[in-house]
Amino acid sequence: MTLPKGYGAGGRGPSGSRDDIEKMIGRRVENMKGVYILGFALCWIATAGGIYVGVTVYPWAYPLPSGLYALSVLTVIEALGFIFIMKVAGEKPVRA
Repeated sequence: MTLPKGYGAGGRGPSGSRDDIEKMIGRRVENMKGVYILGFALCWIATAGGIYVGVTVYPWAYPLPSGLYALSVLTVIEALGFIFIMKVAGEKPVRA
């Protein structure tokens, strides 16, 4: 990976340390868990809001039992994704 001038080996060559790449990109994913929690909460609120609109505005097409089932299934799917994200974000980098 070629880094911009001023990073890595004096801007020469394609090599660069993890610290140089971190400086160039910004925050590490290990330090962004609050963003992931907020994203999961907003995702769940959007899902619940969409199901609420479907159940209240179109009750003939989207009855309450169907809406509750959809909410429970989508909650499980979103929670599994959130757990995977937190697992990946919590992994320690392998330094050689």
